[in-house]
Amino acid sequence: MESKSTDWDILIVGAGIIGCSIAWHLRSSSLKILLLERSEPGGLATNAAAGILGPLNETSGPGPLLELMQESLTMYPSFVRDVQEASGLSADLVPSGILSVATSPDEDSKLQEKWKWQSSSGRGLSLMGAEEIRKLYPDLSVDVTSAIHYPHESHVFAPRLLKGLLGGLGHFPVTFRGGTSVRRISPEPGGALIAETAGRERIRSRKIVLTPGAYLNEMDIPGPVPPVIPANGQILSVRIPDFSLRKVVFYPPKGYFVPKLDGTVVIGATEETVGFQTRVTPKGIMEFLSPLEKVCPRLLEAPLQSTWSGLRPKTPDGLPILGPHAELPNLIFATGHYRNGILLAPVTGKKIAELLLGNLSPSLLQPFSSARFF
Repeated sequence: MESKSTDWDILIVGAGIIGCSIAWHLRSSSLKILLLERSEPGGLATNAAAGILGPLNETSGPGPLLELMQESLTMYPSFVRDVQEASGLSADLVPSGILSVATSPDEDSKLQEKWKWQSSSGRGLSLMGAEEIRKLYPDLSVDVTSAIHYPHESHVFAPRLLKGLLGGLGHFPVTFRGGTSVRRISPEPGGALIAETAGRERIRSRKIVLTPGAYLNEMDIPGPVPPVIPANGQILSVRIPDFSLRKVVFYPPKGYFVPKLDGTVVIGATEETVGFQTRVTPKGIMEFLSPLEKVCPRLLEAPLQSTWSGLRPKTPDGLPILGPHAELPNLIFATGHYRNGILLAPVTGKKIAELLLGNLSPSLLQPFSSARFF
């Protein structure tokens, strides 16, 4: 089959929440933009996400990642509002607040340590004792002895946010193509880049942004390429319309549950390195269901609605990869967001768009540069 060639200003490879957010922040430019997706938009990570927006529950201390997440959280209300105005779809952004709870002396000690650094890193945080918890949140078990309350953290319905982004982009000069897998990136002598698809199409672009999630290392890319592996996460939902507790709750060792507006509660999640398998196993879901007996046993009696799993793109240090390729400045990485792709979508879209338009120096993304791995 003879290969075809087309030309673009910016090619974005991957139409999950990150790729779509970058396209969204470029929507008003005069550039010719192509957004490619290998299969279904958001199929491996975005559509499987619980949609938690909780910076302080996703970091172990202050630093560049926490600052980036907190910046992104402040962007969320206007980001969601603009997407809804363009698409007519509500992403169900709920400023519910988050609780991180303890159910044993050892867990309580770890919570106290977390409180020491977090109390000065967030607005309005409070450390709660058993009596206050029992009074305010009767749905929680009497085994919950302490909790940190994060009143400004929230959650969103990620699949609908992605659908809204794609729908909203339809009103702007951004071209979307699904079912197109990029297998190779190569530079041309004139400075442009070529993306070769599995169908042998050659797509020429002045700049290419790689947002393929866990599939980054499945492409043939010249020079040093940062390591990203797929981390499988199992998750489920139950139906409980009269559930009075509206807070997101994190519980030890790695569990959480998220009450959604439609009367479902999302419960998760595992972390497994099993390649590109997406699977749900009894052993996996027991990892986060068993501890619920001491946190909120009522959820264990609710009707099971569905189970699923997704692939998070994970880097060795858990930080995303943002910014130009070490040898090809017009090849941009925006991947490796791991558990925080939904949370980091607005700020990643904004900063990568500014980088592409020449309005942001790559040095400002240095903590997330791919160069840290080489």
